[in-house]
Parts: sequence; structure tokens; C-alpha cells
Amino acid sequence: MRKYIYGVISISKPVTFGQSLLSSSPEVVYTVVHRDLACVVSNYRGGDFASLSKEEKLHCLMAHQEVIEQVMKEHAILPVKFGTLVDDEDEIRRILEQGHKKLTQTLDQMGGVVEIEVAATWDLKKVLEEIGSEEGIRQLKHSMAGKSASEILETQVNAGKLVKESLDRRRESYCSQTVQSLAEAALDIQPNTLVTDEMVMNVAFLIQREKQEEFDNQVRWINEAFSDQINFRVIGPLPPYSFSTVEIKRPAPRKIEEARQLLGLGTDVSDKELKEAYRHLAAKSHPDAHLDDDSGDKQFAEVREAFVLLRDYCQGQSIGEDMNSQRYSLMPEDVSQAFLVEIKRPALQIAGSSG
Repeated sequence: MRKYIYGVISISKPVTFGQSLLSSSPEVVYTVVHRDLACVVSNYRGGDFASLSKEEKLHCLMAHQEVIEQVMKEHAILPVKFGTLVDDEDEIRRILEQGHKKLTQTLDQMGGVVEIEVAATWDLKKVLEEIGSEEGIRQLKHSMAGKSASEILETQVNAGKLVKESLDRRRESYCSQTVQSLAEAALDIQPNTLVTDEMVMNVAFLIQREKQEEFDNQVRWINEAFSDQINFRVIGPLPPYSFSTVEIKRPAPRKIEEARQLLGLGTDVSDKELKEAYRHLAAKSHPDAHLDDDSGDKQFAEVREAFVLLRDYCQGQSIGEDMNSQRYSLMPEDVSQAFLVEIKRPALQIAGSSG
């Protein structure tokens, strides 16, 4: 039965965390331990996430977040990307082994910190009425009297542009003032997508747990200062969704093999050998060495792409501090058993729930 991975914690013994409603029936949430790390997992009986309806995905997303926030009450947790499935516990242990260095370093960095999302909204109708009374826009409206239909349309388009520019300036001003006021209490900041015109800002702040009260007090002060213009909503504390999320991928053996052959490498390689092979071929294929034909650009791009692919693969398999002392198997049967563990700052943030 496939396993669904919620996150990674630092622990050396098995524990359980209640149940998850991710599947059609409740499943026990437990840990798969390897050395001093563990993945928080449950059995998964549903279909592939790509095949689920929007409503089913939303249900699963809420279940995913509920588990992570439950674990967070007792442990610092590094969230794993929503929808991550593996075949069995052996694969989970390989993931923890291959990603051990990255996972440990990131958990150390994220220990004692939480994410707080601050969202602000305004009364859009009221704001548009205020903008409509601005001198430049009022003049445009008055100038439409006696004009032809095409001239009126052009004027309306110009007025719409002015309204949008004024709306954007106001939103930027409010957001800038708020972020500046809250930034002192934050370790990092991540703007999130504004999903409606009613939203003025939607920003995630990474803060130390001990500074949460100070941060909350500052938000309350700002809310009072802007009480007639915008309303604030604080969501959290949350795990650091917006700052560090684990992505687990399987490398493609065919692509790795093609890259290996292009760079003229053996079936295992060190980091030093990979870099030397790349430098040698990059110099030969560089466009400056092919001024008489157009082949250089394509060859150089292919060599660069092959190097990046193999570099990322090797880094993903690194289990020590010194990559130069390690050798990485490029045999298809070994590549097919490997995982690439990356810590990313998501471009599209997961919406939080109230903490």
C-alpha cells in the first residue's frame, strides 16, 4: 500500500499522531524513522492526485495541513510538498538517507521558528468611490459631455487606467507601510498571491516563536492605525510552508544515461570528474570556438543541460560533507532506485488555516 508523506521531523524513535482523513477512511499517522530523522506518513488508499476533482483535492489539502499542524504542536516539522506519494517504507528510508544532510541542516535552521501569514482587505466599493472623486478622474468624467460614442469609449478607457493606477498606488502604500512595520520582528518575508481585488496584502513572515507575542502586538497596533481603511487577519502559527518545503523527485534513468554518455563519463563519477568533463566539453563546444557555423550554441546548451542534470543528481545523493570524496553510481538500475530531495521556497504558497 502506498505511503503519503506529510513532513520530516528530528526524532529517533517511532511515534504516532492520531489519524488522517486524507483517504476515504481514517488512517493512522505515524513515523518511519531512519537514523535521527523521520518522515510523518500514513497509508493512502485514494487515486492519483492528478485524477482527483477540485473538491477532492481541497479535502486532501485540508487533511494534509491538519496533520502537519498537529505534529507541529510537539515537533519542529519540515513540510513535504502536498501530494507526495511513495510505494513503501523502504523508499521512505532511502529518501531520508539520501536527503539526510539537506534535511538536517534545514531542520536546524527552522527549529524554533514559525510562519505567520498576515492578510489585509479593504472595502473595495468605498475605495473606488474615493478614487472616483479624485480631481483627474472627475475632470475626465466631466469631459465626456457632448462627445461622440467613440470618444466617450476612449475617455472611459483612460479613466479606467487612472483608477487602476490609483488603486495600485494605494495598495502598494498600505502594504509597504505594514511590511516595514512588521519586518523588524521577522527573520524572512514572502509575499503571497492576492487572490481577489478586495485583498490589499497577503504576506508570510518567518519569526522566532519567542517573538510571536511581540509580532501579534505590532499587528494589532497597525490594525488600529488603519482601522478606517483596511482590516487585518492573522493566520498561524504555521509550519514554514512559504519558506522551506521538501520536494521529492525520481530522476529519469534514460536522461541520466544520455547525459552521462554526452559528457563521456563512466558508470560512476566523482564531483571533481564531473566538473572536469564539463569544463573540457564546454570549452570545445563554446560558441566562440564555432564562429564559422551555428552549431556552437546548440552544442554548448546541450553540454550545459547535461552537466546541470548530473550535478543535481549527484548533489541529491550526497550523504557527507565532502562531495569530492564520494562516488556516485550512474548505472540505470541504481538511478531508478534513487530520489532527489530538494528544499524549495514554493512559488505558489499553500493557504494556511487558523492556528
